[in-house]
Amino acid sequence: MACNPDIEGIIHAQDVRERLAPSFTRALVSNVAVLVVALGLALLVAMAWQGTASSEEAARQEIAETLNRTLGRLRILVRAAEMTAESAERGVRTLGASGAMLRPTLENSLAAFEQRPELSYLGIVQPETGEYGNLERTATGEILLWLFPGNRPTDPAVRNFILTDEGFVPHRTYPANGYDPRRRPFYQAASNGPAEGTWMPAYRWIVHFSDDSEPPLWGLSYAKALRDEAGKLVSVLDTDFDIPALNGFLKSLATEYHSRLHVVELGATPRLIGGPDVGREPLPLPAELASLSGFSGDAFVDRMELEGEQRWVGARRLDLKGGISWLVVASRTAPFIEAPLRHQLFQVLGMGLAIALGLVLVSVRTARRFGRPLAELERRVTGIGLHDLNASATSPLSSADDFRETQLLGKALDRMAAAVRQQVRAKEQQVASLALKGALFDFSSAAIFSLDRQLKVIEWNAAAERLFGQERDGVLGRAAGEVVTAPNGPADWAAILGSTATGTFQFLGAHGPFDAELRFVTFTQEEREIHTFVLNDISERKHTERQLRQERDYADAVLNSLPGVFYHYDENVRLRRWNRNLERITGYKSEELAGVEPTIFFADEDKALVASRIGEVFEKGESSVEADYLLKDGQRIPYLFTGVRFEYDGRRGFVGVGYDISERKRAEQRIRHLAMHDGLTDLPNRNLIQERIEQAIVRARRGGRLLALLYLDLDRFKVLNDGYGHLFGDAVLKTASERLLKLVREGDTVARLGGDEFLILLADLEQPADADAVARKIVGSLDCPIVVQERKIHLSGSIGVSLFPRDGETADELIDNADMAMYRAKELGRNTYQFFTRAMSLETQRRVDLEIKLRGAATAGQLQLVYQPKVSLENGGISGCEALLRWHHPELGIVSPEHFIPIAEDSGLIVPIGDWVLRTACMQARAWMDAGLPPVCVAVNVSTRQFLQQDVVAWVTRTLRETGLPAARLELELTESLIARDIEKVTATIDQLKDIGVKLSIDDFGTGYSSLNYLKRFRVDTLKIDQSFVRNMLTEMEDETIVLAVIALAHNLKFKVIAEGVETEQHSRFLCSNGCDEIQGHYFSEPVTAEAFETMLRAGKHLS
Repeated sequence: MACNPDIEGIIHAQDVRERLAPSFTRALVSNVAVLVVALGLALLVAMAWQGTASSEEAARQEIAETLNRTLGRLRILVRAAEMTAESAERGVRTLGASGAMLRPTLENSLAAFEQRPELSYLGIVQPETGEYGNLERTATGEILLWLFPGNRPTDPAVRNFILTDEGFVPHRTYPANGYDPRRRPFYQAASNGPAEGTWMPAYRWIVHFSDDSEPPLWGLSYAKALRDEAGKLVSVLDTDFDIPALNGFLKSLATEYHSRLHVVELGATPRLIGGPDVGREPLPLPAELASLSGFSGDAFVDRMELEGEQRWVGARRLDLKGGISWLVVASRTAPFIEAPLRHQLFQVLGMGLAIALGLVLVSVRTARRFGRPLAELERRVTGIGLHDLNASATSPLSSADDFRETQLLGKALDRMAAAVRQQVRAKEQQVASLALKGALFDFSSAAIFSLDRQLKVIEWNAAAERLFGQERDGVLGRAAGEVVTAPNGPADWAAILGSTATGTFQFLGAHGPFDAELRFVTFTQEEREIHTFVLNDISERKHTERQLRQERDYADAVLNSLPGVFYHYDENVRLRRWNRNLERITGYKSEELAGVEPTIFFADEDKALVASRIGEVFEKGESSVEADYLLKDGQRIPYLFTGVRFEYDGRRGFVGVGYDISERKRAEQRIRHLAMHDGLTDLPNRNLIQERIEQAIVRARRGGRLLALLYLDLDRFKVLNDGYGHLFGDAVLKTASERLLKLVREGDTVARLGGDEFLILLADLEQPADADAVARKIVGSLDCPIVVQERKIHLSGSIGVSLFPRDGETADELIDNADMAMYRAKELGRNTYQFFTRAMSLETQRRVDLEIKLRGAATAGQLQLVYQPKVSLENGGISGCEALLRWHHPELGIVSPEHFIPIAEDSGLIVPIGDWVLRTACMQARAWMDAGLPPVCVAVNVSTRQFLQQDVVAWVTRTLRETGLPAARLELELTESLIARDIEKVTATIDQLKDIGVKLSIDDFGTGYSSLNYLKRFRVDTLKIDQSFVRNMLTEMEDETIVLAVIALAHNLKFKVIAEGVETEQHSRFLCSNGCDEIQGHYFSEPVTAEAFETMLRAGKHLS
């Protein structure tokens, strides 16, 4: 049914997507950086190899540590299979081992199987019948349940079920083809093996019901025989993981430990079952590893040639139950690599999703605008029918507020009423005139004439003369048929006399044909039979009646053209008038509708509401209501009904219209859904989960239960989004959402807050350990590889957990505290979870309080610069100084830069503070120059945010110009980490700064990951050796080697070298003897005020 355009709402919602993946440029830069760093470190290795053998020992220890950690993780993997079998064992001993109990027992073990995604199978065999059931995890992550019939002849089919949100549902059925698991190797190994279970060598699995289109799949099985107290075999259990799963596990460990990992299955013929080249089945043992296969000691670590290159190799045996042994081999190419490069972390700022759509509700104005004029029309038409013609004259119907049709209809009724009033007045005047003249015959307004028996005219009054245009004298004695004729010929007066006494006829008058109302009476006068006729011209009245009929037909057409239903109820609330739409929509016939009450159109639950709104119409004049329209067939349609009161002939009633609002209701439901759900994943959004958290708090407080909030942030999501594009990122988010939904209970809620942030509500918990288990399960699930758009990727997540009521009483408190705990998990290395503690809250409050105090520190005069001299080792004199920032707070005292500088970086305060530092240092240097002191260069540290987020060249140029300091007297210190952020931009900026004469140095050299390839392009003046190397260079061979390497590198690149943190004379002598240009540290002077530094300059202080 079409809807009124005034109330039709078209709601459109557009999905907002976010997306993700690793950047090619970033990956290229990182790989080049790693390669160059590796070359630099190789140089250091060569130098260290000549001086000491301690680096080899460090390499041995490192590879041994990697080997130990790998063994530990593999033991956990092996133990996971054994624990899953133990879980199934408890189910068998609880539920029994009969064939009927296979499915319940496996379903009972489903939770343990799900928690260990590396497992491929969990199976149970009934020894007597050979009935066999197992859980299988497919390559796509689906979980299947298989039931094999054994030797049951009644039902030889193999049944397959798939796990859904409703549990296991039937999937497929296959013929058994005589399959008997008791002939399988795992069954033989278990039944003949020890009671505690046994591991088996890798063997090829039989892939049931396949078309053999894929290569064979090999796996590793742990089998266990269950026996009763009498020693009788009750059941055989096996848990398996396939070789691809093992290699996926090894691949993640190899990435984590920056090593190559291999697993060799020892035996008569050793085989390679784990390693980068192993696919679906074991490989022959490579020649390089053959020498290790016979190793039986605790651990072997040595340098050897492997895969065509010299590597550090470690090997160690891992003995499993059942006499099976593995040899685990770890290898690395570099002997003393500290650690692989860590990826730069970026935090993803949440994107607020707030979609607010509005729907314009239907106004009752339409009903009023229809109802009021139509009600007035009804009253006017009824009045005209009852000869009440005064209302139209006193209150015109049409107005500017009405619709065009009602205006036209009202004007037509006004004209009709005026015409009728005019005729009535004329008749009244005629009647009055006749009354005044005693109703004399000749003065009658009606034409009166008499006929005798022969139908000849014997009387003819003046009105007849005027009407027919014939004088009285000319018609007397003539036949009536000749005088009063019809339009098409003589009138049949004999027939007229034979009819009723009153009738309507058409005659031909003086001015043409006209309609006449004819009445006659026959009487005898003086024995003469006389027929007297009274004839009234009713042509005008007929015309008015035709006009009235046309106007009423027009009004009916207007009402029937309304898109909704129209109704008119009287003062007794009985239906008096309606349009055809009401019959068509409700299904009632016209005879069924007359006089009915409105309650028949509404269900019981709506009748009271509708009755109250009808009362409002009679009381207040108008009202409206939304309710379901109950049709004759029982169907319900949401409608908006309006009503407007009106009065006619002293009686009250109301009219109204009703419109179908089904589309609007659907749109409102859609808007509600969009407002409360994420447009990409269709998960609840922040608004909806906020409501659910508040509701869960009420239930938990009433029932004395716990609830937990898990705040999840996906790690490395921005890398995926930037590298593969936003569409790929959206697909990753959808996949992660689906995986999260499978990990929680039906009553729990998974919501997306925006970007890569999710919030998981766990309600009705008994103890914190329940939340711990779910968090661990989520971290483990996300760590498994997933396939998105035919790309295999690895995800991980950091989770913060807060508990009600321990960590907060409101939804906002719980969310904020879970957020803090999540950031703590990221600080601990990601891919883990942390529970909120009060210490986190106190630390956050401390940082916020410190940030607030820091904002006004500069204007309050609390910031101060101190200057630490730089000393030339060539002549022992002061060559310059470094400006260092200090904060003296009136309440906190001296605040360490280690505490407030990171806060300034995070909050952006470093920009105005850095501007203050540069300006103050330049002004001080200019003051020393004006005082005639020896020329010195002042060094100022520049933060990453300042250097990358503003025009550094313009900033420095402006400051030098405003302070009057020559550019050669200013040195800017940049960190290695800053350079690595955007090498191209840094290179261009350094070139521009050098062009204006500013000196530049790389601070803390050696602590970051500099690319030597780019370093040679930088037009810097100085490399500063970090104090962490200088401090222990006399006692630690590695630090000494690094210091000497930096000095040699700097001089080869034509850079000066300055060493920071020189504390003793021995430090100074060592650096001087090895070619270092300058030193800086407490040995010469601690940081001092500008006045104290000026005193040193004036006194010409030198190294002793």
